[in-house]
Amino acid sequence: MNKLLIYVRQALHMMKEEKLFSGIYIAGTALAIAFTMVMAVVYYAKLADIEPEVNRSRTVYVTMRAYLKEEFMYLDKEFGGNYRDKTFSDTLIRKWFYEMPCAEMAACLTRIEDSGARNISLRMEDGKKILPVAMRNVDANFFKVYHHKFVYGRPFTDAEGLLSGEDAAPDVSIAIISLDVAEKLFGKGVNPVGKILNYYDNACLRIVGVIEPTSSIASESYGQLFLPCEYGDSERMVVVLKDGCTIDDVRNFLEGKVHRLNMSDKEWEYHLQVCSHAQLMMSRGQDLSSWKDIFLALLPKVFVLLLVPALNLSGLVAARMKRRLPEMGVRKAFGAHRRELLGQIIVENMVLTLCGGLVGLIITWLLLYVFRSWVFFAIGNLPGQTIEPLVQGEMLFSPLIFLIAFLVCAVVNLMATLVPAWLSLRNPIVKSMNQKK
Repeated sequence: MNKLLIYVRQALHMMKEEKLFSGIYIAGTALAIAFTMVMAVVYYAKLADIEPEVNRSRTVYVTMRAYLKEEFMYLDKEFGGNYRDKTFSDTLIRKWFYEMPCAEMAACLTRIEDSGARNISLRMEDGKKILPVAMRNVDANFFKVYHHKFVYGRPFTDAEGLLSGEDAAPDVSIAIISLDVAEKLFGKGVNPVGKILNYYDNACLRIVGVIEPTSSIASESYGQLFLPCEYGDSERMVVVLKDGCTIDDVRNFLEGKVHRLNMSDKEWEYHLQVCSHAQLMMSRGQDLSSWKDIFLALLPKVFVLLLVPALNLSGLVAARMKRRLPEMGVRKAFGAHRRELLGQIIVENMVLTLCGGLVGLIITWLLLYVFRSWVFFAIGNLPGQTIEPLVQGEMLFSPLIFLIAFLVCAVVNLMATLVPAWLSLRNPIVKSMNQKK
């Protein structure tokens, strides 16, 4: 313990004596940790069980794609290809998903990847205020799968949330809006439940609920305007698994259903795409069908962020060790063991790494706050939204993420230090003492 304190004091003294080396080492470590943490925080925000997507670890997403059968290939030009994404009918939703044995809860929703199709304008009855909002159609179970907090009003009822093709379109539809939209339209502190809004084609919306704003980083639950899921609107089904059930249980249950559907449809052949929340987030925008593909896609990023700085630091340590060879030669001549000298060098570099880690943590928070739109859109593959993502505290302040990133960088720095230090300490005492400074 006494030796460790001595080594730490020597490291602090060395930092004062060799300011340029210490500054470059700390800066290199800080940048490596910062960029590693930025990636880790982005993926943590997309994958961890955080509000309102508290069931991500048990969530499975199902989408449907229909392919034209051979005798109908002449329709390729009309449909722009031999396949198209299909929506789920209200009958399939009720019979397949609401009654699924392995599902604790299932909900239907529309995606908002296509911002042009899902961003509409709301206006008050007098037409004075017009506000573009991100809209999505959902059923009543959507607010059970995703834990949105209601400030005013209520969620949809089961009857309101899923309208069949036989349901006549009401003159005034119901809607749920986010609090930020409500405040922009009606002012702060005003309860808008029961008020009427207009949107495209002069349709009317009656507000039944107001939720707290959520971050668009939680892209599967995000929205500013929620309308009931009408016939033909359901583009994706989300299933929350019961305890003990797996994604294979969902696939096995749906396999027979799809087979019977394909037998009854002479024109189209249907295929379901089933994936976990993690696979959906990691492969968005890329053709990644397995975890192996996802790992290989992330490997170059990890290589650039960690190994390239490690090689640079290794070069710095090698140059510094060359200057310290006379010192090491004298200490070995007076009986210092190679293991003791190596331990001192490791402690010195760990002190520098710790300083770099603290600086890197500050850089990470600055990058995620100042450049949050660019970072989450570039790395997180967010759908095109009209507002910049809200970065919540639980996304940024995760001790586990910092600890993992710091340990990874510490191990990489340790390896970058050990190799040149070990090679230098293997020099004979006479050669080390005669080395020119």
